[in-house]
Amino acid sequence: MPRIEQTTRTVYRAPTRGRTYLNPRSAAKAEAAAILQDRYPTERAEYENGQCYYPGYHWSSDERLMRVHKRLARVILRALRKSTQPTEDGGAHG
Repeated sequence: MPRIEQTTRTVYRAPTRGRTYLNPRSAAKAEAAAILQDRYPTERAEYENGQCYYPGYHWSSDERLMRVHKRLARVILRALRKSTQPTEDGGAHG
């Protein structure tokens, strides 16, 4: 018979996105995307008489901002790893 078990697991929260993720890389990417979305909001396409005269805008269509997204995610991930590493100074010596 199938069983359901309750387990405790580490999850990673992206506060700007308001979600939790099971791995740190996904959380860092989502947080970076949310930061860029706040800074560069999406603009919808505009139509007049059935013709599109403004195609809209999303930050992911800009090559420069895609590089910024990668860099920002890497910085967020590095900060997380640095904050969770134990310090080398284990207390009083000698």
